[in-house]
Amino acid sequence: MTSSRHNLLGMIAALVSLLALEFVPDAGLVIIIIGGLLFVIALIRGTRLPMAIRVFITACIFYWAYITCLVGRTMRPGLSRYTVGMALTVFAIYGWCPGIALVRLWRPRIAVGLLCALLPVGLTLAAAVAGTEEYLFVCKYRATGVGTTPRWTVSNHWLTYDRDAHRLDGSD
Repeated sequence: MTSSRHNLLGMIAALVSLLALEFVPDAGLVIIIIGGLLFVIALIRGTRLPMAIRVFITACIFYWAYITCLVGRTMRPGLSRYTVGMALTVFAIYGWCPGIALVRLWRPRIAVGLLCALLPVGLTLAAAVAGTEEYLFVCKYRATGVGTTPRWTVSNHWLTYDRDAHRLDGSD
């Protein structure tokens, strides 16, 4: 199998797996366990792993960065200094550690490029997903308004919409 087919296989496996996790209720523990196992495998085997598995683990590391940024970004509605700061804080606490495995999985030049892309990609995806969620939430409840409602992306955070004041609010 050529390396491009290995890359494609790894990406397809990652997309299917990560999309399946979106339908698992309270998948946080599952993500932590699977992520931990993949992290240990990457640290132990490193570049000796087949290309498809290295691509799969790399995609999972980027998903982890996205999830950590999303948790911070959804602390309040809107893209503000506070929400970006919280996304950076949560990433700094939880998101950077799996990135260490990239150093073992790839040659140094590729690993540095992937490490440099980890935060910007995770933060951009989190901002886009949370912004889309907030936009759709306002569109859905513009006519009626709604009280405290769990967010679709991070269920322990909530949104509310006051139709009279045209104000979207939320909390962590």
